[in-house]
Order: sequence, then structure tokens, then C-alpha cells
Amino acid sequence: MPETTLYLVRHGETDYNRHHVVQGRGVDSVLNEMGRAQAAAVARRLAEVPFDAMYTSPLRRAAETAETIAREHNGVPIHRLAYLEEMAWGVYEGVPFSPALRKEFEGLMARWHNGEYGYRVEGGESIYDVQERGRQAIRYILDRHAGETVLVVTHGRYLRILLATLLEEYGLERMEEIPHSNTGVNALRYRNGRFEADLLNCTAHLDASASTLTSYL
Repeated sequence: MPETTLYLVRHGETDYNRHHVVQGRGVDSVLNEMGRAQAAAVARRLAEVPFDAMYTSPLRRAAETAETIAREHNGVPIHRLAYLEEMAWGVYEGVPFSPALRKEFEGLMARWHNGEYGYRVEGGESIYDVQERGRQAIRYILDRHAGETVLVVTHGRYLRILLATLLEEYGLERMEEIPHSNTGVNALRYRNGRFEADLLNCTAHLDASASTLTSYL
């Protein structure tokens, strides 16, 4: 089977990121000034990558990032794929990250640490729900682009779950070890039925001041 290369990129910064407000699948925010600069920087970095196709979450922060990258790749189609949307955080979406919410998230992460990946906050998705969406997205892309190079633009928690699923050395129990900066680049090669990472969360295209890292989401 021919080798397929995936570049998985998180979207640029939004005001929700900057002000530590939970986004999720139900908040359709746009890039802020910093996010647009980050998107332009990653676009320059990836300008020489010979992409055959591009996929993005339909949420505007991801789609805008993908569209910025696509300007360096005339004629390469962008496909919007709902499977790539961020994890739904339910009642937490749109809520500022206060001490009370931090305590809620610490409890949630304790559940995950204990393997309770089927747990959902009210109105939200579980880790298993997102993992299944991720698997469906990757199957869809691999079926259509075997042997090609593909860009995928998506979201932070989604990336943690997806990468922990695709990379055998991680698994969900180690997903918190996978950082996800805004416009961080993850480069994976798929061959002989398994994925290998060449890059994880690489932000070489950014100044330190332009990189936002969200510890929980």
C-alpha cells in the first residue's frame, strides 16, 4: 500500500483562546489578529508541501486557517468535513475559565485518568464519541487519498484524542502528553497499516510570543 502523509494543524488563535473561554463544537468563533498572523505564518511554512487535498472542520476558526494555507496552493481543493469539528463541551461552552470551572475540569480529567472515557458533561460528547468521529474522518481521507499528501485543519482537544488514537505508543491514557499550540504542525506517515509521527506540535514558524497553549482543552 502506498505511503500517505497527513499534516494535522490546529487552527489559529481566537479571542476565546486568548481570554480562556471554553469553545467546543457549539461556539463558531473567528480568528483574532494574532490568529490571522499565525495562520499566515503556517501558510508560509507549508507553502512548498505538495498537497493533493485539504480537509477542514467547518467551524470558522479552522476553515479560515485552512483557507489561508490554501492561498499558497492554487487549485488544491478544500473539503469541509463535520467529523473534524471540535469536541462538544455542552454546558461549558462559552463559559470563562474561572476557579470554579477549573475545579470542574480537574474532576473531568480525573475521570479520564481513571479510564472513564464514556463520560459526558451535560449536553456534550465523551472522549469515545470524539474518538469515533476521528476514526471516521481518517478512514474517509485514507480511502480517497491513498499515497497522497493531505492537510487536515482541526481543533485542540480533538487533536489530542485523534493523535493518541492513531499513534500506538500513546493511547487515550497518554493523550494529555500531546500538546496542541495554535497552528502547531503534526506530520504523520501512514504505511503498512500504522501511523508514525515525524512532527508533533511543531511551532517553528512562530515566535514564542505568538504561540498559545491551552492546558485543558
